[in-house]
Amino acid sequence: MQFDMYDLFDEQDHDWMQWVSRAKEVVDSYKDSGRDIYLAGFSMGGVIASYLAVVCSVKRLLLLAPAFSYMNVDIITGVITKSASTLMGNEKKEEIQLPRSFYGAFTELVKNLKKYIGFVECPVCMIHGDMDEVISVKSSLWAYNKLPHTRKKLILLHEGHHRLLMDEGVSWTCYQNMKLFFQGLLLPDEEPEMAADIMPALLEEKKRREHALQPQKQPSTADDIE
Repeated sequence: MQFDMYDLFDEQDHDWMQWVSRAKEVVDSYKDSGRDIYLAGFSMGGVIASYLAVVCSVKRLLLLAPAFSYMNVDIITGVITKSASTLMGNEKKEEIQLPRSFYGAFTELVKNLKKYIGFVECPVCMIHGDMDEVISVKSSLWAYNKLPHTRKKLILLHEGHHRLLMDEGVSWTCYQNMKLFFQGLLLPDEEPEMAADIMPALLEEKKRREHALQPQKQPSTADDIE
């Protein structure tokens, strides 16, 4: 299910906390359904999705080109408007103008919610294009290192741009990895159980055997002393 957190045509709808509240209400509405919740977030939405994964019961989290690091607001709003035009079937291919009042809200949202990635407990898959013109790959690297567990994967798509799912060069690969992740084939649900380290015991046994092979010194007798 896809949902909108803000109204592109309402310049008064620029309260980032209200955007997050709307998103949380949608996720919470699924709690009573008994179905597992798989959450995906793109760009700035990845930051919001990370927050929701901490405060809601989410089974898996997918982040596409997440915007945890500094972003050029003019560029990212351009991406949002172009994506909206495509999704809304704008026949004239005219870009929907994003209200200037949204700019500060984007910055405040990321600044206040980016820390929550360090508290996500469910499996996380991040996909980022190495030619992203909006959000640096460093954003995903930073988030990857902040995750407190090993059930995480960062996939870099060669020559992939910011709008991964609309990028003809990498969209198919991106979708395939998304599918594998949500099917549980890319990452396990639980922490992997590590095998016991047998090296200390082997070294101790080796040391014992070497000691046993050494010639034993004979004790001195009274005749030897005389």
